[in-house]
Amino acid sequence: MGSTWQEFSKEVTQTVNNAGRWIVAVDGRSGHTSSGIVWRSDSVITASHSVRQDAGIRILFGSDRSAQARLIGRDRGSDIAVLKLDQQAESTAEFGNTASLSVGDITVAVARTRRGNIVASAGIISGLMGEWQVHRTRIDQYIRPDLNLYPGFSGGALIGPEGKVLGLNTSGLLRGKPITIPSSTLARIAEEISSKGHVTRPYIGLVMQPVQIPETLQKTAGVDTAVGLLVMHVEPGGPADKGGVLLGDLLLEIDSTTFHELDDVHELLDRKGVGHDIQVTLIRGGSKIQTTIRIGARPVG
Repeated sequence: MGSTWQEFSKEVTQTVNNAGRWIVAVDGRSGHTSSGIVWRSDSVITASHSVRQDAGIRILFGSDRSAQARLIGRDRGSDIAVLKLDQQAESTAEFGNTASLSVGDITVAVARTRRGNIVASAGIISGLMGEWQVHRTRIDQYIRPDLNLYPGFSGGALIGPEGKVLGLNTSGLLRGKPITIPSSTLARIAEEISSKGHVTRPYIGLVMQPVQIPETLQKTAGVDTAVGLLVMHVEPGGPADKGGVLLGDLLLEIDSTTFHELDDVHELLDRKGVGHDIQVTLIRGGSKIQTTIRIGARPVG
């Protein structure tokens, strides 16, 4: 029993030490550090909520080596930020696949302190689900580790049995509760941030609210939908404006799908993506009409 315990302990220690080659401390808010993962030799991924400045960000590779970095861009919805190093890192992280994860798997959160020391917290995977959304951002998998994210752990890595990065740990998404953004989501969002400086959000330029459709209007318009989305504002020059949508229109369907909540519309737009045409069914002046809207990219800023 003792030998098995010692062997397991040594394996965990070795895993943490190996991860230390590409786990850094990120001083992005005047002395209050978070952690980061060396994604590429010139780039670090970290938790967006912990970065409060655009330049002059100090990166600690250890107690005896540091570098400067600047913010390339961020996605607040997924709490991911990408930083550009002013010098090449010696090692980059190896990312694993989370598809084979199971509840009960032992994992280790690895981070680095403001003095450059490696720290770790171990636990099991306590919750797994499929794709989910937070703040209009699609996260490929819900991963909840049962471990403590001490101050400075956000932006660090969750390491699996093979010693690879399963995802980025953060306490900035679910009211301070630890959550892991899976490696597949990290890659997808970091690639877009690296190339564009931001993440593209599909939109149609409408402000709407759900309303009940009176039975008399349903009969007049020849529809059997009891709930619609009332157009309260049309962004001038936006996709819906170009598609002919007017203030006061009542949106019934998009591509033959009805909606009771605005979140359902946002989810459909995210699935369709920027540049795709959608067929919109409206009630205007008591009549049912249809128009086509080309989904646009939400302006940045």
